[in-house]
Amino acid sequence: MADANSDNSDDIDQVVINSQSALVENPWQDLIADFRRFASASSHRSGVIGLLANCLDYGFMAIAIYRFGRWCRMISPRWLSISPKFIYQLLRVFSNLILGIELSTASRIGPGFYIGHWGGIVVGADCELGSGCSVGQGVTIGYKGAGKSTRGPVIGNNVYVGVSAVVVGEIRVGHGVVIGANTTVVKDVPDNYRVVSAAVRMDPIAAKPS
Repeated sequence: MADANSDNSDDIDQVVINSQSALVENPWQDLIADFRRFASASSHRSGVIGLLANCLDYGFMAIAIYRFGRWCRMISPRWLSISPKFIYQLLRVFSNLILGIELSTASRIGPGFYIGHWGGIVVGADCELGSGCSVGQGVTIGYKGAGKSTRGPVIGNNVYVGVSAVVVGEIRVGHGVVIGANTTVVKDVPDNYRVVSAAVRMDPIAAKPS
């Protein structure tokens, strides 16, 4: 039985790896896919006002800065990238300090990325997120820390990471996974699983003696 589970885990890992490798990165096309996610999520906005509102959404601005930074890394020869990279560094400070969203350009985020609410969001270096992923405010994705991991997680397609969730370490999260609010994930998750933290315990407050 243990061997069967091990084989299944290996298959899941291979699916996620193959999916991530199959993504051919084009930062500008990816940004268009990102914008479409924001537009579909705010279908009540229309016309020029809707277009401007989506473009000025904090989450979208942070993603646009990230895509610009990824494009800067692709410029060749390197000396041509000096000015664009300087501009990116200024924009990165704005994203980190004002928007409260840090998306490392050393991570790979697939197209159609969506940030529902801004603030306290970190996607660290050496992480991989597939296409169509979504994160809420306060999410942390990255290394486990204290030298306990050599890279960040590999996350599949169409994964939702809820408010204040933490996904850390050299783990693999499958496609279609839903990670609940305030949940910490440090182990591999198969495709189409829901991961939630323990239920909240409620106890009555003892009455004060009169």
